[in-house]
Order: sequence, then C-alpha cells, then structure tokens
Amino acid sequence: MASLRTAPIFSLRLLIHEPARLWASIGGVTFALLLMLLQVGFRNALLDSALQLLRSLDADIIVMDKEKKPFLARVGMAKERLYQAQSIVGVESAAPLWLSMLQWKNMEDGTVHPIRVVGLDPDSPTFLQSEVNALIGLLRQPGTALIDSRSRSSYGYVGRGMAQVGRTEIEIVGTFPLGTDFEVDGTILVSEETYFKLTKYQRFQTHKLIEVALLKLGPDADEEAVLASLAHHLPTDAVALSKQQLIERDLEHWKSGTPISVILMVGVALGFAVGVVICYQILYTEVLDHLTEFATLKAIGYSDRYIQIAVVVEAWVLSIFGFLPAMAIGWTMLETLRQLSGLPAGLGVDDAVTILILSITMCTLAGILALRKVRVLDPAELF
Repeated sequence: MASLRTAPIFSLRLLIHEPARLWASIGGVTFALLLMLLQVGFRNALLDSALQLLRSLDADIIVMDKEKKPFLARVGMAKERLYQAQSIVGVESAAPLWLSMLQWKNMEDGTVHPIRVVGLDPDSPTFLQSEVNALIGLLRQPGTALIDSRSRSSYGYVGRGMAQVGRTEIEIVGTFPLGTDFEVDGTILVSEETYFKLTKYQRFQTHKLIEVALLKLGPDADEEAVLASLAHHLPTDAVALSKQQLIERDLEHWKSGTPISVILMVGVALGFAVGVVICYQILYTEVLDHLTEFATLKAIGYSDRYIQIAVVVEAWVLSIFGFLPAMAIGWTMLETLRQLSGLPAGLGVDDAVTILILSITMCTLAGILALRKVRVLDPAELF
C-alpha cells in the first residue's frame, strides 16, 4: 500500500522528465477542450439571445396564440383575448405587445437591414429595464422610438436623431440595452400608434390583433389559480403560461427543436472524441517510451496497479493543465465574439465545471486505453 502512494510522484517525474513533450501534450489537450468550449459558448449565445427579449418583459403571465412557438415567432391573436384575460379575478393589469420585422435604413451608407419592431402601450408596464421605463413617456409622441444600444454597427449611428424604418421616418429619442440574436441585429420600441403607422395597418385592423397580452397579478393573487381560470375562460385558440413556464418551454424548443442547437451539441461530442484520440496518442507514446522502466518495476515486484495509477495520474494532470489555458483562451475568444456580434456568448460556472468533468473523463478514458500494452507486458520477454 505504501508503494502505491508513490505512484503519483512517479507519474509527475515521468511528465517533467521531457518538458518539450509535456508542453506539446498540454497543447493537444487544450486544443480538444477549446473545441468543446467554443461549441458550448456558441450554444449559450443561441439560447440566451433567443430568450433575452422574453426575460426583459414585465409580466407574471403571458397570453398568446396557441400556435406561437417559440416566443419570437410572429403569430397574432385577437385583441379581445387581452380584455378577456384582464377580467379574470387576480389579474391587476394587462398590457398588449406587438412584434414585427421591418427594414432599417442605415442613414450613413444607405444600406438596408432587418430590424425587430416592438409595439407597446406607453401607459402600461411592459419592460423591466430601468432605461426603458425612464424614457417610455417619450414614446407618447407619435413617430418616436427607442433603439437597442447594442445593435450592430451595420445599422450606422445608434443614438438620438432621425431614422428611417421602411419608408417612414421616425425620431430616435433614446436607447436601451438588449442585444442581438440569431434572427436580427437590432430592436426598436415604439408606441401602438407608431407601430401601426410603420406596419401600414388600416385603422379597423388596429383593434383586431395583438401579439401577446402581458398580465400582472395582484399582490394576493395565486398564480396557479389564475392560470387555471384563464385556461377555463379563454377560447381554445389562446394559451396562458407563467413567464417562467414560457421561458422553460422556449429553452426546451431552442435546445432540442432547432437544428443549430443539435449541431452544436454534436460539435461538443466530436470535440470529446478528438480529445480522446489526442490524449490516447500522447499517453500511448508515453507508455511505449517508458516500457523498459515499467518492465523493470514489474520485475522488482511492483504491481500492475502501481503502473496503472501512474498513467491515470498522468492523464489527470494533463486534463487539468490543459483545462486552464483552454478556459482562458475560450473566454477571450467568446468575449471578442460578444463584442463583435452583440450576441451574449459566454461561459457560466456550470459550463466550466461540465468541461472540467469532460476533460478528466476524456483523459482518463484515453489513459485506460493506453494501458493495454502494460497489462500484457512480460518483463522476461522484454529482457
């Protein structure tokens, strides 16, 4: 048992015996982990960007058309559903919201880009951002808008001044922080009146359709009871979900219901497979180069378990020392991507822990595969 405790020290000496090989080995592991980290970061960008508008809304319950999946899909419902929901006991207020995709003209170079237009009632609580609430009163003036300060540079100057959406000129009276997503590179907020002016709806249509109804509950209201009441009283063409339920539903949609998310997860799996191959080549070469030393140890009485521990510890050391630079490089690359694209690409603590576990698993599996030569090693044949 005492000899087994020296196995980690032996494995460290094997690693540092050839510094050039050690650094090359760490570089190979870092490369494999970087592949996985970037895929996870890209997937986070997809998920976070798709949910950022929904998360920013000031609502306890959201009523929408039952075919509206996900939330960013533009599917209108009858405006009567807003009033029907507002009549339910426990509902304190109900605010309408409209969504549309229009064309923004870059006033500097004349190029045209898609932009999301969000219509709202300036007199009803709609957004959680303090920046929006501080400026929302300015939207009561027809032809005014707030623009996302994190819109892409392709939109030109993003700030106060005149702008053109479609063929209509509007005045940008302020900015708010939101961020881009995989569908559009910018968002503007406008009043109901300005929204229908931009979308060219006829006057009789303004009272027919809304995108969603944002419900705020009273302080003593029971959310489950209100949801049950809404399900009972609303027609079957509408559905009511709590904000958290809708976030979870959308999250599941973007995780498993979209090709890009599946592709990114396949990328993580491929990165893991590449890592196993790289680590196997590193450790197998290490075993072959020290086969004489291992045979000598077996000849003088050391067990196979001692050598196995030594090789597995080598794998663990490589996994940890490869993980640290991979995290540093991956975080830097994703931060650069976030600044260039406006997408919320990044890594959380849970992502880092997951990649560390994958790193240790990857290198351990490679170490176990590389030990096959040691298991059948016969010192008598070697000498």
